[in-house]
Amino acid sequence: MFPARARNSCCLLLTCVFLSSRAHAQYEVETPPSVWLRALLDVRVVGGGPAPSWTDHGPGKMRYGGSETAEGFERTTQVVLSQAVVQLGAAMPWGMRAQLQMNIEPDVADGYHPWLVEAILRREWGNAESGWGAQAGLANVPFSLENTGPAWMPEYTISASALNSWFWEDISLAGMEGEWWHTTTGGARLAALVGAGYGGDQVGRLLALRGWALGDVIGGANGALPVPTGRTDIFVEHDERPALYSWLSLANESETAALKLGFFDNLGNQDHPGVWHTHFDTVALVLHLPARIDVLAQYLEGVARVQTPPNDSALSAYYVLVSHHFRGQRVSVRYDSFRVHDLDGGPVSTSEHGHAVTGAYLVQFGLRCQVALEYIWMNSHRDVTGSLNPTPDGWQMSVRLRY
Repeated sequence: MFPARARNSCCLLLTCVFLSSRAHAQYEVETPPSVWLRALLDVRVVGGGPAPSWTDHGPGKMRYGGSETAEGFERTTQVVLSQAVVQLGAAMPWGMRAQLQMNIEPDVADGYHPWLVEAILRREWGNAESGWGAQAGLANVPFSLENTGPAWMPEYTISASALNSWFWEDISLAGMEGEWWHTTTGGARLAALVGAGYGGDQVGRLLALRGWALGDVIGGANGALPVPTGRTDIFVEHDERPALYSWLSLANESETAALKLGFFDNLGNQDHPGVWHTHFDTVALVLHLPARIDVLAQYLEGVARVQTPPNDSALSAYYVLVSHHFRGQRVSVRYDSFRVHDLDGGPVSTSEHGHAVTGAYLVQFGLRCQVALEYIWMNSHRDVTGSLNPTPDGWQMSVRLRY
């Protein structure tokens, strides 16, 4: 049973006025009515460890870890509520759509208070072949190839890659986006998106203080994430400069192959205390091959700088994922590599390097239930923890129920 605080939070969710949907619907199981309510519950059995997870302010690199005892780190197995999600949407006048999403993630939020993940209004003109769209509100950047499942959960595995995990943990912006798409006479599909939003003044701080991690945390504008020194707010605005980003795509007519390029710069003014200047580029390749095989590959490189305390860091990560799906079943294998390089030689090094291999098996039962198994092998080292490899491996079994 949830405590009274959780029940009150859920009641508050159901009385909120909800806002719009992005260009691609997350639940494509039926045509939505003019007003709709959707929910997702994700309960897991997890075998983490041995080190405490970063969500418990520990050195662990996955969402769930072990515990620390007088003899050292110890593996634990536990049953947890990972996600409780409510989405409301509506068809608005003049062709607009609206959507709002709230998430409850007790281990990350240190309680059952809901985080506001998305609240947008969207309008589109044209058709699937050629058109454009605009939206305004609170949303994440559109760079993730993996977080395309219901309620923005990873579609191919339980835990997203380190690269895509960071996008959804650390970036929540309030602003506007404009999008254009067109199919040429030769069959090439072109798309361009540009956006600007406030709230990204501390993007990059999480990686400097904690490093990369693999998981499925969905950050919210009113949330704060654990770091070794305490907690860091997700949505922060001090310098009144908007973050700018763009996402360009080139695909063939059947969209079996697509190349995507992304750019992000928060334009942080470091003269303001606590403001980081973070920018990165990302390139991605998507292939939908014969025999129901999907291939995703993505690379990111960037820099995060702050005046005081000195934590300037160079960031890089990439992954390659291969997935096969057949009759409601999906098997995926992914290789991750990630690195942080200390740039300023400060008193505490931010440098780390690591890699991981993830194997996952997902089974869909009808439209409302999914069971997933995942195992991750990892080798990571962070200078501040010496030669410790805090999370050599870990496993999860997830049951996701949708309404």
